[in-house]
Amino acid sequence: MARARSLSAVLLGAGAVLSGGCATGAAGAMPAVLESADAETMAALKTVLGEALNAARVELGAGDPSASPVIAVLPPKPGPHEDRSLARPILFDIEIRDGACVAVRRDTGQAFDMGGIACRAHGG
Repeated sequence: MARARSLSAVLLGAGAVLSGGCATGAAGAMPAVLESADAETMAALKTVLGEALNAARVELGAGDPSASPVIAVLPPKPGPHEDRSLARPILFDIEIRDGACVAVRRDTGQAFDMGGIACRAHGG
């Protein structure tokens, strides 16, 4: 009987951990999208992400950051002596934290302030 209770406690604890995996990383943070995807906003976004990645230029993957809270930064193209690359896109989540719009790098959890870029809560 005690073993059955301990197993159910473990399963309940595991369920709590797994269900927490869907929650936003930082307390009070909420998924967001950009207010606009116009040329000026996209240039500002590329500047922020370039600084986050310590890269002079970044190329964004497909998608509309004014409709989706996920931004993909494509890896550099293979060099002239490479026929393929194992590099994968770097994903950022757009969030509102303490009233500020931030880009959160998924693989590290590091948040980068997006300065004057306007965003709104994502409804989906």
